[in-house]
Amino acid sequence: MARRYYRRKSKTSIISDTVYIGARLPWWGALAFGVLVFVIFYFVIPAWIESKILVHSDSPILFALSEVMNRRMHWFQYIGIACGLVCAFFAIRNFFIAKSASYPERGIIGLIARLLGREMN
Repeated sequence: MARRYYRRKSKTSIISDTVYIGARLPWWGALAFGVLVFVIFYFVIPAWIESKILVHSDSPILFALSEVMNRRMHWFQYIGIACGLVCAFFAIRNFFIAKSASYPERGIIGLIARLLGREMN
């Protein structure tokens, strides 16, 4: 039987998927999608994790987990900023240019969003 290799999902694949979706949407769709993704990753997921940690704060395992998650909370904010920047760009671009973005353009925009997301976080 052949082995199955699974690709790990990472934060860069989330940004790449957002670039692909934002490039294909109309300008108002890219703007709405960007706001939705930004709010989910920047506010909702960290608040949800914090609420889960506070509910079960008496467990020693959860104390260690909360320390680890508090140090990694900025990853979700980075993803939110980068995805918001991508969709804001495609909202402006798709307002002025009606056709879909090409593959090289999507790659460049993804790279720039990753770099700017790190700087803003």
